[in-house]
Amino acid sequence: MRVLRPLAAAAAALFVLAAPASARDIRVALDQAFPIRLSEAAEGVAIGNPSIAGVTVQNDMFLFVTGRSYGSTNLVVVGQNGRVLYSGRVVVTSDETDVVMVTRGNQTARLECTPLCRPRPDIGDGEASQSVNEQITARAATAAAGRR
Repeated sequence: MRVLRPLAAAAAALFVLAAPASARDIRVALDQAFPIRLSEAAEGVAIGNPSIAGVTVQNDMFLFVTGRSYGSTNLVVVGQNGRVLYSGRVVVTSDETDVVMVTRGNQTARLECTPLCRPRPDIGDGEASQSVNEQITARAATAAAGRR
């Protein structure tokens, strides 16, 4: 009986080491970043659908996941010898903090009130927010050109 206990413990430890790392879902808001600190160095990172979420590698033990579009995808991080360090879903949600929604007929407008209310277009808002989106895109392009 005493011989079986160490064997059972060794078998259980081997099973735990062979199983891929699993993690809880990462929930990140659209256009925001979520930090991930790894317990050991990563050698490879893969995101299932890069149009839903992006991954930026800060260094081999620190990553950022950024929400790009609503939906869910998965993230896999592998370490030495292809060992899975992290495997989990990434769920991109909306951040409705300080947001007021105004509905007129079938048109909905979102305003972010922090403390002044300004238009906050969102994916799927339609033509009502097109001019605001164009202004945001033009402003971002101007800012990017200024950094060069």
